[in-house]
Amino acid sequence: EGYVLTHKFDQMSKERPLLEVISVFNDLCLLIKEKRSKEALTAMVKDLIEVFGTDFSVLAQLLPNIEAISPQLDQANCQKDNGNQMNLRSVCFTLQRFMRVVSSSSHPVMLFLDDLQWCDKAALTVIQGILCDVTGSSCLFFVGSYRSNEVQSDHALFSLIDSLRFSDVPTTKLSLEGLNPTDLNAMVSDAMCMFPRICEPLSDIVFQKTKGNPFFVLEFLRSLVDGGLLEYSVRKRRWVWDEDCISSMDITGNVLCLLSSKMSGLFENTQLALKVAACFGIKMKESVIQYLSANSEYSDIRSGLEDVVVEGFMIKVGKSDFKFVHDKVREAAYSLIPNNEKKKYHYKLGMSLYSMSKGVDLDDIIFSIADQINHGMDELSASSAELRLCLSELNESAGTKAAYCSDYVTAHSYFSLSLKLLPTDYWKSHYVQSLRLCFLLAKSAYACGYVEKAQTILQEILGECCCLEDKLPAYSLLVTILNAREEGVHAYTTCEEVLSQLGETIPKLLEPKETANVILSTSKLIQNTTDTDLLEMKEMDENLSIYLKFYSVMATVAFFAKPKMFPFLVCRMVELTMKHGICKYSVMGFVMYAAVLCGKSSTSKDIKFASYIGKAAITCLKKRFQAAVQVPKVYFSYYGYVAFHTEPLQLCAQMLRQGFDAGMSIGESGTAFFNSIHHIKTALIAGENLPTLLDRADYYLDLADQYKNELTKTYLCIFRETISTLIDKGETTSSKNNPKYTITENSIKPANSSEAKQFHRAFQAFWLGHSERCHHFIGRMLEMNSVAGTSRLSDVVITFLHGLNCFQMLKKQNTSKLRLIPQDAINALKTFNSNSQWNFRNKVHLLEAELFSFRGKHEEAKASYAAAISSAQCSRFIHEQGLACELAGFHYKKMGDHEGARGLFSQARQCYSEWGSQTKMDSIARELETL
Repeated sequence: EGYVLTHKFDQMSKERPLLEVISVFNDLCLLIKEKRSKEALTAMVKDLIEVFGTDFSVLAQLLPNIEAISPQLDQANCQKDNGNQMNLRSVCFTLQRFMRVVSSSSHPVMLFLDDLQWCDKAALTVIQGILCDVTGSSCLFFVGSYRSNEVQSDHALFSLIDSLRFSDVPTTKLSLEGLNPTDLNAMVSDAMCMFPRICEPLSDIVFQKTKGNPFFVLEFLRSLVDGGLLEYSVRKRRWVWDEDCISSMDITGNVLCLLSSKMSGLFENTQLALKVAACFGIKMKESVIQYLSANSEYSDIRSGLEDVVVEGFMIKVGKSDFKFVHDKVREAAYSLIPNNEKKKYHYKLGMSLYSMSKGVDLDDIIFSIADQINHGMDELSASSAELRLCLSELNESAGTKAAYCSDYVTAHSYFSLSLKLLPTDYWKSHYVQSLRLCFLLAKSAYACGYVEKAQTILQEILGECCCLEDKLPAYSLLVTILNAREEGVHAYTTCEEVLSQLGETIPKLLEPKETANVILSTSKLIQNTTDTDLLEMKEMDENLSIYLKFYSVMATVAFFAKPKMFPFLVCRMVELTMKHGICKYSVMGFVMYAAVLCGKSSTSKDIKFASYIGKAAITCLKKRFQAAVQVPKVYFSYYGYVAFHTEPLQLCAQMLRQGFDAGMSIGESGTAFFNSIHHIKTALIAGENLPTLLDRADYYLDLADQYKNELTKTYLCIFRETISTLIDKGETTSSKNNPKYTITENSIKPANSSEAKQFHRAFQAFWLGHSERCHHFIGRMLEMNSVAGTSRLSDVVITFLHGLNCFQMLKKQNTSKLRLIPQDAINALKTFNSNSQWNFRNKVHLLEAELFSFRGKHEEAKASYAAAISSAQCSRFIHEQGLACELAGFHYKKMGDHEGARGLFSQARQCYSEWGSQTKMDSIARELETL
């Protein structure tokens, strides 16, 4: 059983089609609740929570009716997070994820949108995003209709059609022309119960007048009946007509002429109802009718609408709403208002609603009031300053509601108009309102993608504000924009300037000894802090929390651009929190401090404490703040740089993927893509199925290409090359045929990605058995410094591979320098193993097994190989289980036990098969042939 969603756009609501599209998907929630069983709803809720995780509040903000699906969605999951600011892309991404869960081949969704000529680019972009979902996992059938004679060649609709074709979405375009003479005669014949040959003369005349337009035909026939030119003859027992009079009728070829002519003959009260209803679009809501009825001029509006229903121009929807039977009927009703009076008519209606609704909650009709008044904006020129101020506040309220509903395009329009309604000296005459309104306008502009405009408005705010306190929100948004535009250094210096004005002292550079002292003093400050302490810690004053916001941005930039400053900035965040209380930005401070501690200390005690404080901070984020806006950054920092020390790698990969989803859902695409890079890297190291991982990497690459994030593309292309090589050396998975999956030497940015490339070259060389190449690239990588002094999973992997690879190198050149490397690797891995046997125990066993084998301790080698195979299997590292079997096979072969070697090589081939590596399977097959 599927779901059918329908919506009709109209000319009067063309300012907010995105809001209407979101509303359609919001209604889908109610439809699902109505049609699905209790058991099915329970399963769906479980899937939704699993997919959205910590950013479920984002879905609840976008689709409030999601809470109606099941009582299992408690307030904790659905709580709105005021810190979330979605944009058009994040709306698309959130709806994509929602549709993947709620639609399927057994429960498809059909979406029919009528009159797309009144739809704008923003709304069509959302539809395109859902239909072009690169995962292809939703089941949506879309039908859209538009009038080809009412769209220009540059309409966004044609971009949608082109995008669907470019994305290989199956599309069918149907052109519905008028009925041809034969079909029209058949319709008339059927309607009048007469033989076609008899009514053919009438049909020919009707075709000449209407060009076969079905709706026009029906209305024309009705007009003939009303005019007595077509009537039923009781004597002849059939319909008769006056061909000469009908032929001589002068009509414009437009159905509006017929309809408006008929409407003009109605009672005055009925005509008034038609004109009023037409001003509100295809549908008139009960709430609007209720407020209008309170005005003496429109007191009979309800009875007039009832008369319109009797006349057949409108129908009742539900109990109290009224809807035109056809958009052409609405156009005809609207034409009853002279063109030169339309704006005035709208303005008068809007002001009537505004006056009748003063002092009450306008939430239900605020758009209707604002739109009517705004249509007649020219009438405001002579209005009093007091009224213009009131209407400015009205538009501000409408914009605020649109923004709350995640339609920042509509919000931007309302905020812009609100600002225009203020006096030209608004900063002097209405300072508080101007400050608030300009900031809202800048936020909405940024969410719409009008970045330059947003920055211009923010600079205006910074130039006009009287004090630093008033400037802080503008500075905060400005550094967010600068960071998103990859202008990190500018963001850093801006934060530094603001914090200096706030009284903070930030050194230009710290010596290593000073950094160590800062880290040590911070450790002492929080050494006894527990997760309960964080949950119960007093709330930081809002004026102070802005300090941490700026420090958070600085630390994020410093992580890559100024690594020597990173520890100081993080420690300062922790210090301020411990002194003044906790806020949502404190969580990021604690997690980044944990990353610093892991990088600066190798003791098991410090690593465990770092992991503990990081997990405690995440628990605090979930239970206390529920700030989805912090999730992408926190997950990136903790699961990318801390958790691998103590948490299973598979969990780290899963949470990094959640961090990506959370970032995309709230418009934090930059941080989201950082999560995607770490997700692919961690999943690769954890031994995830390679073809599955390749699909995910391609998904990320497609999105990075759409977002024009070149840095992410560079990293992911490097990863893709490695995955493809491991699968089949690129024979069937090569990126050569797809430019967006290919990088050149010139596209590599040494400061950002050259180290990653050395890692992947070493990684590939190891698995391909090229020991000398592997040794070379590992050496190149070890010469490079770690980012911001943090510990990284890739460093641990290189240590492991370096140790194993050296045993192959020792067969060619047995030097004392090479002999030291495996033992150093074992010692290092044992330290990591003390914190996570899940991640590192098998690696220690395998290094020891190789060392025993090299030293000729065969029995000890057998035991260690067996332990390495068993522990890799327990930790679900299928690739390293295969590697242990392979190396054990070589050991048995060296010992002359070919039967044992054959069994181990066969096990290795099975493991590599499960990993998805045809490259390694072929390598093992060649070894088996030698036995």
